[in-house]
Amino acid sequence: MGWTPPTKITVIIAFLLMAFGVYIIIDLVFLNVDGLLIDTDFTIGDFSLLETWMLIAVIVIFLSWFIFFLGVKLAGM
Repeated sequence: MGWTPPTKITVIIAFLLMAFGVYIIIDLVFLNVDGLLIDTDFTIGDFSLLETWMLIAVIVIFLSWFIFFLGVKLAGM
């Protein structure tokens, strides 16, 4: 079974999701907590503001990896 490269749109979507996830992490870690993106009062359940955005960043980075993985495994995606 040969390796099939993913389509351009799959690579672009995976890259944009990865860039957004890395931006969230950089915003949380290297900037102060009142940074550019973390200005909203958005929390999930009992998580703090920092934990909520870290959870979102981890989910977005996982989705970018998963979309790229599916693009390699499924031919034509």
